[in-house]
Amino acid sequence: MNKPDTAFPSTHPARGYLHVAEVLRREIRSMGVGGGGRLPSERELTRLLKISRTSLREALIVLELQGEIDIRVGSGIYLKEVQHPEAEEPAAVAASEADDGRLGQSPREVNQARYFLESGVAAHAARFMTRAQLRDLGAALSDMRRALRQRKRRGDQPLADADGRFHMVLAAAADNELVSRLLRDLFDQRYSPVGGSMHRLFDNETVWQDAIQEHQDIYDAVVSRDPLQAQAAMQRHLSRAYARLMAVIG
Repeated sequence: MNKPDTAFPSTHPARGYLHVAEVLRREIRSMGVGGGGRLPSERELTRLLKISRTSLREALIVLELQGEIDIRVGSGIYLKEVQHPEAEEPAAVAASEADDGRLGQSPREVNQARYFLESGVAAHAARFMTRAQLRDLGAALSDMRRALRQRKRRGDQPLADADGRFHMVLAAAADNELVSRLLRDLFDQRYSPVGGSMHRLFDNETVWQDAIQEHQDIYDAVVSRDPLQAQAAMQRHLSRAYARLMAVIG
């Protein structure tokens, strides 16, 4: 899993990625880039701030949501027009603090929590899933394939809905309301402003094709009643899913 950024300790009172966003905001202003100008690449920014690309990506999404930058996949990161940046700084800090509960959890932390929890869920499901639940799991996978074929017309929402059902059917095998509720809350973070922006930027046809194949691998292991393979397939899926969200901007 990802190592913490030593320059930004987790004991900071603000949620970690918001603190990094504020540091990034100050660094950008010190560069003297004019409105509409292109900022340094991700590689340069991570080296300059001594942080991981994961932390940088989350911070960039925050600044985009707050209307300060424009992320163009394959092109780069551009500064938006700001009339009086010096006067704006206290307001930006206040907005960042207020957003602590509104923007959503760190996608990195959500993925890590899902990795830990859903690995065990998949292994348990391979041992204890009922025939009815296996039918529901297969139906959710079929719905993902159908939604992919209709994606150009209907968008990503049906795909995300079927994806969520697949994971929740697995969770139902645990027969534990707390586990199901925790997983639902974690999965729903994809619809938070930060999580939703990442998916909007980086979800595409290829991403969904890969995700469906990974779900197929999980399904096959569960149907085969192989807990170790089910656990491994879930771990591969969640690791690769997060790596896809970390695609290079430019």
